[in-house]
Amino acid sequence: MNHRKRIVLNSARDVTLSPYLVTEECKRTFLIAPGGAYSTCDERESVPVAKRLNGLGYNCFIFRYSVGKQYKWPYPLEDFEAAMDYLVRHAKEYHINPERIVVMGFSAGGHVVAAGAGQVRHRPFAAVLAYGLVDRETLKFCAPDAPGADTCITLDTPPMFLVYSRNDWIVPIHNAENLMIALREHYVDYEAHVYAYAMHGFTVGSEAGAKGPLFCGRIDGWVADCMAWLDELESGRYRSIRESAPYQDQYARQLSTRNSCARLEQSPEAMALLKRRFPVQYAIYAAAKGQVGGFLETVSLRNLMELVRTSEATLQKMDDALGRLPVQPKATDTNGAGEGSNIETE
Repeated sequence: MNHRKRIVLNSARDVTLSPYLVTEECKRTFLIAPGGAYSTCDERESVPVAKRLNGLGYNCFIFRYSVGKQYKWPYPLEDFEAAMDYLVRHAKEYHINPERIVVMGFSAGGHVVAAGAGQVRHRPFAAVLAYGLVDRETLKFCAPDAPGADTCITLDTPPMFLVYSRNDWIVPIHNAENLMIALREHYVDYEAHVYAYAMHGFTVGSEAGAKGPLFCGRIDGWVADCMAWLDELESGRYRSIRESAPYQDQYARQLSTRNSCARLEQSPEAMALLKRRFPVQYAIYAAAKGQVGGFLETVSLRNLMELVRTSEATLQKMDDALGRLPVQPKATDTNGAGEGSNIETE
C-alpha cells in the first residue's frame, strides 16, 4: 500500500509531503524533515530514512520545506505548521493517530523541528533531532535570518531525542549542548546520544552510506534506541522531568508528594495533614530529615517514600489528601506558562 503521490502544501515555494505508507494500523507516524543547509532537501536524509522506518512497520511522510531561492525565515516554520495541519486533518485517510505524530529532523531539518515543535498549533508527540542545527553561531553560515532553536524552546516543546557526533565540524557539538541547556531550563524531557566520532550526515547509519573508518561502528544503533525511547514515552512507564520537585514546586496547582519536602514544609496545613493521616510516613520523613538535614529539602517526598518502598496505593492516597489543600502556583514562566497555561501537571 506504499503510496507515492506528492502532496503539494505550497506550490509557489515547492513545499510538499511524500507519503511512504506500509500499514493501515493507526499508530505512530513519522514526519521526516531532511537537511541540506536550507539550500536543498537532501535525498540521503529522506528516502533512506523513510524506508528504514517503513521496515519497522511505521508510515512516514517526507516533508520538503522552503529552501534555496524560496527560503526566507519564517517560511520553513509556516511550512511545518501546514504539514502538521495536513496530517491531522487527513488522519483517517492515512491511518494516522494524531496524538502520535513524531517529527524527525536532520541538520537544517532539525532546526525546523526544534524551532517549531513547541509553536505549531498541532504539537507533535515527540521530536527527533539528528545532528540538528541549533545556535546562531552555526546558523549564520546558511540561515542568518533564522533564530537559534534553543531560543525557541518553551514549556510547550514536546519530548526530544537527540543524536550527535562529537567531532562533527559542520554542526559542532555545542549545538547539542546549548539545546540541552534550553530543554533542561524549560523542563522538557529528552534523551541524548553523542557518538565519539562520525562525519556529518550519517542519517540512519551504514545502510545509508555511513560506514568505514570515519564513522563509529555503533552509529547504526541510534534508530533502535530512538524507537525504544518512543516506546517508553507511549507506555506510561517514562518518568518525566515534570514529576520532579523543581517543576512541581514552580508550576503545579495543587500540592502532592511530588513537591519538594521544603515546599511542603511551607504549608502548615500539609504537614499537619501528613502527621495526622499518615503517621508512619511522617515519622519516616522526620527521621530522614534528622539524618540528612538540608539535603532533604530539594528532594520530593515521593522520592523519599519510594526509597523506603512505600506502595503506590499509599502514595496515591497521600496525593489525593494533599491535593485538596488550597494552593497557588509559585511562579509564572517567561514563555507564558504558569497560571492559565495549558501545561498539564500532576
